[in-house]
Amino acid sequence: MRHDDREINSVNDLLTSLRELSVQREVVWFRGHANKDWRLAPSLARNVDHLPKETELIKRFIQLAVPHLTEDPPRNDWEWIFLMQHHRVPTRLLDWTESPLAAMWFAVSSSTAADNTSDGAFWCLAPLSLNKEAGFRGRLDTELPGFGKDEVLDSWLPDRQDRGVTQNPVAATGPRTSRRMAAQLGNFTISDRGSDAIELIGKQKHIWRFIIPANAKATIAEELNLLRFTELTLFPDLDRVATLTKELLA
Repeated sequence: MRHDDREINSVNDLLTSLRELSVQREVVWFRGHANKDWRLAPSLARNVDHLPKETELIKRFIQLAVPHLTEDPPRNDWEWIFLMQHHRVPTRLLDWTESPLAAMWFAVSSSTAADNTSDGAFWCLAPLSLNKEAGFRGRLDTELPGFGKDEVLDSWLPDRQDRGVTQNPVAATGPRTSRRMAAQLGNFTISDRGSDAIELIGKQKHIWRFIIPANAKATIAEELNLLRFTELTLFPDLDRVATLTKELLA
């Protein structure tokens, strides 16, 4: 990886580490994992037996989803895949955020007891460096491609995945079509069905991480709450409003 693992025990540690390791004007995305041993692989790739079923999943989702859409249906395959990702159907997309605090929240706020006893990871990704490592060539070296905008990304579409050629993951922007995605400042990487996890690509100079000790998670979660960075910040809906309201009874 670009940097050795660094331990962080507070929001202040995070700010210090980001400041010390930042490169002027470099775009960096972030992702939080409750367990440092989890790989940077999309949900569909976490079970290799699921990958061949991708097109079947998409067809089934479209069949069942159409009657429940309150707006115009997605216009192309990418929009359907984004909708699936939004509703937690496994895809080859991996979520990233432009917000360090959002990534930190996901790393320390797991509701699973087992995850809260594991060290977490705060991942940093230089998306342009990933694309370079992957041998990806967009229109400009300094420009990230956009889903639905740049045809060069179409070779990662499901119907292009059976050609016997493996491509490395690439980073791209997508339309923030929901309040949740906008709140989380979300972006994506897209992986080929046969590609390695993102931390294993190329010379690995596009990726690094900070380790969050399990015993520091509660402290960091409290600090985020003091900053009023809560579940409602990232999931702006009535269910989260209700959750925060019920805390008055605790």
